[in-house]
Amino acid sequence: MDKLQAMQCFLRVLEAGSFSKVAAEMAVSPSHISKQVAFLEQQVGAKLLQRTTRSIALTELGDNYAKQCRQILTQVALAESEIAQLQGHPTGRLRVSFPSILGEQNTAQLCSEFMQQYPDIQLDILLDDRFIDLVEEGFDLAIRASSDMPSSNLICKKIGSFPIRLFASQQYLAKYGHPQHPSELAQHRCIGYTYSRNNMWGFRHEKGVDKVEINRTVRVNSTYFVKHLVESHQGIAFMPSFIQLQSPQLVVLLPQYQPNQLDLNAVYPERAFTPAKTIKFIEFFRLWFNQNMQPHLKVKS
Repeated sequence: MDKLQAMQCFLRVLEAGSFSKVAAEMAVSPSHISKQVAFLEQQVGAKLLQRTTRSIALTELGDNYAKQCRQILTQVALAESEIAQLQGHPTGRLRVSFPSILGEQNTAQLCSEFMQQYPDIQLDILLDDRFIDLVEEGFDLAIRASSDMPSSNLICKKIGSFPIRLFASQQYLAKYGHPQHPSELAQHRCIGYTYSRNNMWGFRHEKGVDKVEINRTVRVNSTYFVKHLVESHQGIAFMPSFIQLQSPQLVVLLPQYQPNQLDLNAVYPERAFTPAKTIKFIEFFRLWFNQNMQPHLKVKS
């Protein structure tokens, strides 16, 4: 058996949590995947996985071996990418984590157009607002949306910015009232984001920033889940300004204040050599964002 292929199967089983799911992805039988893992266990002379009918867990030795597999496969991918870059032809698998702020439709459109232009790059996409550990979880690249990027040893490339506004539905305002000042928000049903670090909302104006502590009715880890809650008259929330293009019935609150900005950044591990596939994706994404999203980021007050 091919040891690198067996390592890839082993890591995919860990990610998917199921032999059958990986088998379905690869269009092979579950026994084939099981044999790949058994082959690795035979090679290292140790049990890597604890398997039951309902779950899969790493052994202590398996956990260490998984980390080594990720490093080995990353080095192989880098070597192949370096050759491809010298030849001007990027290839290989590219694992990318996307935030929900773009929405599934926009993210799918971006990836589809990228795949058409670079058919030899195999995309592996995760939609998750969590700040993943790129190295530990084996990702090449993460797209992150934040007004305050934490310091790290990752390389950060700006893609663009989103104006952020406070929205509510007409029905919600008819029932709970229309706030005219940030201080009134303490009496309203506010929808927050799971990964925000506090309950403070800020509103910028010429003289500074007005801050108010809000009571979040619910915390959600998806921008489009928040959008559905606002459309369903369940509260008010900060969302990207282009949301109003999709939901023109929503009302912008406190328009006298300047919109906040949310930066969209591409981050990736610092390496001596950055793979061509990573560079090409960032370049493509920046151009795609400017052409497809930037013209729609203004909002009516």
